Amino acid sequence: MTDVKIKNGDAVVDSTGRYEMITDKDALFQRAEICIGAKLGSFIYDRQTGSDIRSVDAESGLAKENAELIINEALAQFEDTKAEVLEYGDTIRLTVTIGGESRDTEVHLYGNI
Repeated sequence: MTDVKIKNGDAVVDSTGRYEMITDKDALFQRAEICIGAKLGSFIYDRQTGSDIRSVDAESGLAKENAELIINEALAQFEDTKAEVLEYGDTIRLTVTIGGESRDTEVHLYGNI
């Protein structure tokens, strides 16, 4: 699997003006991050991609647990993929695990991924 590298919401280009590409696990982790941060139904090419993470009441005592449920529901489309929310707020700190490999990442609710 190959994909264009995304940083701060924009495609990354190298010094020659070509898109930087990522492959394999890097591409899978990037797709998972995009799926978590994208509003469900907003991606025109696949209306099933995204999450309803913004619907979580941040003031609720169960915000972190509810966010984790919504995130894992969104990630269910990816094989052998799950997430554990470490901290919930405008920025969600989480650990994403794909095929036994885990990476810590952040998803920004109201900005770029």
